[in-house]
Amino acid sequence: MAQKRKRRAPNRRKPRIQSEKYSIRALHEDREYGMYWYAWLWKLLRPVLIFLCSVLVVIGMVSVGYNRIYGAFFAPVAEDSASTVAFQIENGETVSRIGARLEEANLLRDQRVFRYMVQFRGLTNSLSYGTFQLSPGMSVDQIIDELTSDSQTNERVITIVPGWTCDDIAEYLVSVGALENTQDFLRLCNDVDRFVGNSYALRDAQNNGRLAGRKYALEGYLAPDTYRIFLTASPESIIRTLLNQDNKVIDDVFYTDRTEYYADEEGVYHEVETYDNTLTMDEIVTLASMIEKEAGNREDYGRVSAVFHNRLKLGWKLESDPTATYLSRQHKLALTEAETSQQNGYNTYYVPGLPVGPICNPSVAALEAAMSPDMDYIQQGYLYFCATEPTSGTLAFAITQEEHNANVARYRPLWEEYDRQQALQQEAAQTAQP
Repeated sequence: MAQKRKRRAPNRRKPRIQSEKYSIRALHEDREYGMYWYAWLWKLLRPVLIFLCSVLVVIGMVSVGYNRIYGAFFAPVAEDSASTVAFQIENGETVSRIGARLEEANLLRDQRVFRYMVQFRGLTNSLSYGTFQLSPGMSVDQIIDELTSDSQTNERVITIVPGWTCDDIAEYLVSVGALENTQDFLRLCNDVDRFVGNSYALRDAQNNGRLAGRKYALEGYLAPDTYRIFLTASPESIIRTLLNQDNKVIDDVFYTDRTEYYADEEGVYHEVETYDNTLTMDEIVTLASMIEKEAGNREDYGRVSAVFHNRLKLGWKLESDPTATYLSRQHKLALTEAETSQQNGYNTYYVPGLPVGPICNPSVAALEAAMSPDMDYIQQGYLYFCATEPTSGTLAFAITQEEHNANVARYRPLWEEYDRQQALQQEAAQTAQP
């Protein structure tokens, strides 16, 4: 009987689940980035972040470099400065020379930058000549813009300070470039015939025969004020400008009605008592010049005037220290006996009454005080005053000689120490000069 053979089933493999391949390398990459399922996002962001960081580094380096370069070459010399100085450019002056003078005037950090920027901007032929108002707070670009803006002026501003003498004014005008030297100006200050028609006070002094013996005939008549004058103004034209202003002051002080009134308890108005001044115009100017030099504070002008008027009325010598040092031009508080005994027409320790002429150019306030002294001090009979603490500018007034001597004994050590310190500073300044 035939045997039945078992049929073998075909050898079938179990189906395998097909999963996404995840290699060892991919696993390492994911772990390297610290991400797994969103690794693809990091792959996108990583180059972007690297680029941004690189850009920030480059910007930082450029910014630091720019700031250093700007600060060293382009920035203003003094960014917070609001002051201005007059800078003059002569016709035909080169860009290099202008840049060098700007650096010398402390308006630029580097003249080469100025030259290169003017050439780079094509402004070499646009620089104008004249006088410009420049500031240390201006950048190089701002200075260039100013010098090419046609803002130059043919005028300069000068300021004559109350209390300055003719010598002081001449030296100041030379220092600001308005004069080449002091000699021409000071010579003209004694040319009476040239200027007598320009000054009321000078005419009054001439008519009263008070010009003989003066150091400068125009001393006292060059009105302190701020002026605008032409760059080409001559010494003569400057003097005429000051004299014309002095005439306006004289008109206001001498010819304006200043009558004042007060009301009593019943409401009745009375005229305020005024001083019966018998001095001439020139004598008022002379007295005002002494008041200007003696009084450090405005409120003391009338009191100093009262002391001088009281002494004049009694026929006493005025004994004013500034008159004793006018010719020597010394500035001291504690004078020696040798200094107060100098025999000249200005020294009121030597001559009776007023000095031979003004010892400075007084302010309007000093002229008004000379005309109208403090009536309380007039009536109480104040006859003395002296300085107190030197830097305070205040004065100590006294009626009697004993009170005055006590004040002098109290404050003289302070004056002597102040004079000593001033002398040391002056000596140090002279030593430091090249």
